[in-house]
Amino acid sequence: MSWGTVFPPYTNLFVIAICYAIIAPLVLIFAAIGLYLFYLAYRYNLLYVSNANIDTKGRVYPRALQQVFVGLYIAEFCLIGLFAIATGSSVGALGPLILMIIFLVFTALYHLSLNAALEPLINYLPKSLEAEERRLLDEDANAEKGEKGMVVDTNVDLGPSPHAKPSFWKKFLRPDIYTDYATMRRLVPKMVGIRYESEEEQDAYFNPAVTAQPQLLWIPRDPMGVSRQEVRDTSKVIPITDEGATLDEKNKIVWDAEDGRPPIWERPVYY
Repeated sequence: MSWGTVFPPYTNLFVIAICYAIIAPLVLIFAAIGLYLFYLAYRYNLLYVSNANIDTKGRVYPRALQQVFVGLYIAEFCLIGLFAIATGSSVGALGPLILMIIFLVFTALYHLSLNAALEPLINYLPKSLEAEERRLLDEDANAEKGEKGMVVDTNVDLGPSPHAKPSFWKKFLRPDIYTDYATMRRLVPKMVGIRYESEEEQDAYFNPAVTAQPQLLWIPRDPMGVSRQEVRDTSKVIPITDEGATLDEKNKIVWDAEDGRPPIWERPVYY
């Protein structure tokens, strides 16, 4: 996949949608639906179909994000021009003109802030993040041990958040404090000692529709023996069982939870 031809068209569509939204705000709804459908299609292709020969290390996304601001600037300049022209015939357009100038300044300040935040991370990660990651990995290594010294899969408690729970506006205005690396890192569940079977490693990047086994049909057992006959006949076509569930006198399905896992249980695989 050539990233140089993937990002520009959709960045351009985003810019056009923002600009045309000045004339018809309804365009934003259709643009959002269209871009979401593009997202679903490309997400599927990137996971299961396409193969990228060049690893960009994620550098194309910040560049595309920067180009999106072109649409915002064009839209705001156009609105400022329209309101400035309208002030000649109506004083009521002065308020929207001032607001748009404020929004333009706010957009420029946000753009500068975004550049300042991304600049140190585009080429190299700071050493402070490496030190923090090593500390968290050391905490993972101190997970619970099994009876034979084997590591048990468990969620490691990374301790309380370094910041008190903020209000919505405080979190929105200060993302550098309340959504920093240490805080967001603690939101990611850490699974320790994950082991994969050879078949799971081999099929990890296949579409689940290709590697999935036929689903087990689970029906309740009845005292009349109908379920056993159904199992005997249907098992020739698809897997089926009537174990672990029965019908009571009110024809309600009862599952014996004390027996353990149901027949349809599958071990989740965390990648």
